Amino acid sequence: MAPANPAPRRREGFALPAVLTVAGVVTLIFLVAITALASMTAEAGSARARVRFLQNALTAEANLSLLASTEPIRSSAIAVGAPRILDVLSGAEGNASSLDPAVIRLDGHPYSIELTGQVVLKVQDQAGLINIAALTEDQHTRLLQNLGVQNADIPVLRMRYFDYIDSDDLSRFDGAEQRDYLDTAPANRPLKTPSEWLSILGARKSVDPKKWRALRSNLVVDHTLLNSNINTATKETLQILFGASEEQSISAIDARSDLAFTSFSDFLAASGVSYTPDDERSYVFPSGRMIFTIQDTRSAWTYRGRLILTPGGLEQPFWIDQTELTEAPRRAVADTSNATRFPYAPR
Repeated sequence: MAPANPAPRRREGFALPAVLTVAGVVTLIFLVAITALASMTAEAGSARARVRFLQNALTAEANLSLLASTEPIRSSAIAVGAPRILDVLSGAEGNASSLDPAVIRLDGHPYSIELTGQVVLKVQDQAGLINIAALTEDQHTRLLQNLGVQNADIPVLRMRYFDYIDSDDLSRFDGAEQRDYLDTAPANRPLKTPSEWLSILGARKSVDPKKWRALRSNLVVDHTLLNSNINTATKETLQILFGASEEQSISAIDARSDLAFTSFSDFLAASGVSYTPDDERSYVFPSGRMIFTIQDTRSAWTYRGRLILTPGGLEQPFWIDQTELTEAPRRAVADTSNATRFPYAPR
C-alpha cells in the first residue's frame, strides 16, 4: 500500500547549471571591469606622456626663442656668443671676446636638449623651403613633376590653383571655379597651409601620396616672403627652385658647410647649376622666420611651430604662430644619432 504523502521527487542536475551561469556572469563582469580599468590606465598614461612631452617642447621652444631674439643671426645659423654688429659699432665688448661661437644651424640639423628626457630640436629657415605662394611657372612645374603629376595635368592644375586663390568667379582656360566643384568650392583667397593645396579640384587625385608625404615638410605658404636662402635651402628646395639635380644639390650643401655662400654666383660655381637669378631678390640671407620641430626619445609626439623675429636693436621682439601637436603611433621616436648638443647663451 502506497504512503499517503509521498516525499517530493528531487530534480537531478538543476543546481550545477545555475551555479555555472552565475559564475559566468560574474566572470564576465570582472572581465569588463578589468578591460575598462586597463583602458583607463592606458588613457591616463597617454595623457601623462602628452603633458610631459608638451612641457619639454615648450621649454625647448623658450630656449630657442631666447637665443634667436638675443643672439646675432648669420647667413645660415644663430651664432651664440658671437660679436654683434651693434656691439662693435658702439664700442661695447658684449660677446666680442668669443672667437669660436656655438651655432644653431638653420638648415634642419638636429640638436639634443636634456630636460626630463632627451628632446630633439630642428630649426629650418623658412627661406630655405619651397614657398608655394612665390613660385615661377618653371618652379611650379618642377614641383608638380616632383609630386608625381602627369605632364598633361600640370598646366590644368596651375590654372585651377590661380582660380582657387583669386577673388573672382571667372574661370581661366582649363581652370575651375565654384560651379565646377561638388562638395567644396574655391577659397577665393591665398592658401593658408600647404595641405590646403590638395583642396584644389583634381589635385588630390593627381599627386602620388607617397611623394606628397615625402615633400610635405619642405613646403610653406607665405605671401609676404619672396626671398630664398641658398645657405639654408634643403636638397629638395635646391632641386625645385633652381633646377639642380640631386648630385648638384648635394655638392652645393657640402660646399656651404665649409663656408657660407656670399652670393648666388658662389652657389652656381659650387653646384654647376645653370640658373639666372632675379636681381630683385635676396638669396643668401635668412628670412627671420624659422620653422621648428620638436620630438623626444620616449614618444611619437611632434610639436611644430614658426618663430618670427621682428627687426629691432640688440634684442628682437618675436612671436610664435602655426603651432601644432601631432602624434603618429607607428612612427619611431626621435633619432639622436646625428644630433648635436644644443648650445645655451653664455652666462
